[in-house]
Amino acid sequence: MGAEIAVLPLIAAVLVLGHTMYLGLSAARRTATLDDYWVAGRGVDVFTNASAISSNYLSAASFLGVAAFVWANGFDGVWYATGFAAGYILLLLFIASPLRRFGQYTIPDFCAGRFDSDRLRHAGIAWTCVISALYIIAQMVGVGTLMEVVTGIPWLWGVIALGSVITLYVAFGGMTGVTAAQMAQFWIMITAMILPLFVLMPRHGYSKLLMHAYEDTGAVDLGEAPASMTVNGTPAFSEEEKARFGTLHNWVSPFEKWDLWGSVSLLVALVCGTAGLPHVLARFYTNPNASAARWSTVWVLVFIGIFYITTPIWGTYARCVLGPDAALRNAEGVANPNTVMLLTSLEAGAWAQALIAAGAIAALLSTVSGLLIALSSAIAHDFYGEIFRPEASENQKITVAKIAVVICGALAIGVGLLFRDANIAWMVGLAFAVAASTFFPLLVMGIWWRRMTEAGAFWGLIVGGGISAIVVIGKLADIWTVEQPAIVSVPAAFLTIFLVSKLTADQSERVWEKWDAAFHALHHPDSDLAHPEDLGTAAQTAQVTEASAHEGIETIEHESDEGGADESS
Repeated sequence: MGAEIAVLPLIAAVLVLGHTMYLGLSAARRTATLDDYWVAGRGVDVFTNASAISSNYLSAASFLGVAAFVWANGFDGVWYATGFAAGYILLLLFIASPLRRFGQYTIPDFCAGRFDSDRLRHAGIAWTCVISALYIIAQMVGVGTLMEVVTGIPWLWGVIALGSVITLYVAFGGMTGVTAAQMAQFWIMITAMILPLFVLMPRHGYSKLLMHAYEDTGAVDLGEAPASMTVNGTPAFSEEEKARFGTLHNWVSPFEKWDLWGSVSLLVALVCGTAGLPHVLARFYTNPNASAARWSTVWVLVFIGIFYITTPIWGTYARCVLGPDAALRNAEGVANPNTVMLLTSLEAGAWAQALIAAGAIAALLSTVSGLLIALSSAIAHDFYGEIFRPEASENQKITVAKIAVVICGALAIGVGLLFRDANIAWMVGLAFAVAASTFFPLLVMGIWWRRMTEAGAFWGLIVGGGISAIVVIGKLADIWTVEQPAIVSVPAAFLTIFLVSKLTADQSERVWEKWDAAFHALHHPDSDLAHPEDLGTAAQTAQVTEASAHEGIETIEHESDEGGADESS
């Protein structure tokens, strides 16, 4: 088994890396403008963008981590699959179309354009960097771990090699190259996730496995090691797990890992955080119009829905077929639970294990490349292009963009090396919680509440993000037992936006005209702005539309008055 694990996945990883490099670098010659670099020319079709969005979102934490969590914790692992998928319903209903219609490049662009505010752009840049940094550090740690366990490459060189490849093709190809690579990477992932199951399911029967766990041995004490839940005669639960689960019934029951409030808080973080991740939201700017953005989201729901239906199946197979020790170990003997899919897939054949390895590498490449775009755009576009040197030429901005990608990639590799022993799941969860507490309330309220003020938006970002950080720090310091901050921080952010907006509603007429023009650009079906500077055109359109409406009302009233006068005479 060791030779197969080292050689075949290594070949699969090299093939995926080579294909990704080819797609990314070949797009360099098609990246001539800022639109090409940051938003792929705003010409990405629905199917391509839906595939790229799905790939961008489905990191190794999704591809390998959800199955591993179900394997280790039973039903409670399904909360991750549910939350990750459900967030796109909020994106579809509340965010996707208006965000594309507004026609910016980044989320800080939205923050500044919606309220004509420099300090909101600064706050948006800061939170984009925080969320992206937390997410990308976790991914880089995962890069090294996966390369070490699966292919035998030392952890240090795995991070450097894979991080360098991602940085190179993102720097040269920009969003155009990333889009082509992410589309291909998604179909590698979905094939790797589904195809081996067609071989495995007839052998074991998923429903039969669940019935064994839930009905046949549902009330049996795990200490008795019932035969129906053994692997080659060995009990399927360790001594520690026997004490934690109590009975087999508990392994397929909710609220064993977290209580009710902990589970709700996790779901709030995952659902709302999905709709607030900068690297996911940036992809909606690449569609040609708002309708395409909406349909892209519909197809994303289909794609990731299929994906997240299969991940709990993999976790159940790993538990009920391989038992509690289904994890590969590195050279130091440290087990990596995220490798349970690799071992489970061996029952379908060595080809299936190589396919799983290819899918895992594709997931890492796709997510890290999207995060690099989001992180570098905050520096190159929002800071340099909009604040520091807005008068710079387009070629200068593209050059700075490429330099920013290289710098961000190098920093991600360096910081990833420092966090080798970090809790990846916790860091990803924190990124989701911060996104749910900052950008999600700002986007929902900014898009749908006309009377939201700039002060409300600013303090909503500060309070939501601040509370999410305080709750996590307090948990680490054992001050309280709240593990997921979203159940507190998300409502606090919404409430802050509402109260501060009410208290600061007394603005000048000129200020409200600007804000109303931006609000109009979000919702008018004909706005579909191509560039941030077109907001002035949207304002004129809004004023003309409102003036025409008033003129029409006055005409009707005038005719009505004349008709009344004629009758009286």
